[in-house]
Amino acid sequence: MIEQIVTRPRPVWLTNEEVDLEHDPAVESPAPAPAVAFVRFHEAVIRPEVEVLAWNEHAVRIRFTTRDGQKHEGWVWKDAVRSRPRRQVPPRR
Repeated sequence: MIEQIVTRPRPVWLTNEEVDLEHDPAVESPAPAPAVAFVRFHEAVIRPEVEVLAWNEHAVRIRFTTRDGQKHEGWVWKDAVRSRPRRQVPPRR
């Protein structure tokens, strides 16, 4: 059991130094905003649908759940996050 927890893939988040909240405080989102983000793991990079929780000039704090139910929350570079594309509704005929 311990080996599974230790070896479970985890995202590689930005460090406190990279986010630099001391010099660039975060703006907290009044409500989590939907987005899509590139999230780096040691094994691969994925692009899940996420919720934006906070941001500053160069970083964004996101939250997402993987298919196996693991919840993740951390900071990524601002350029790694995009608004979630709106689903197109086909026109009525």
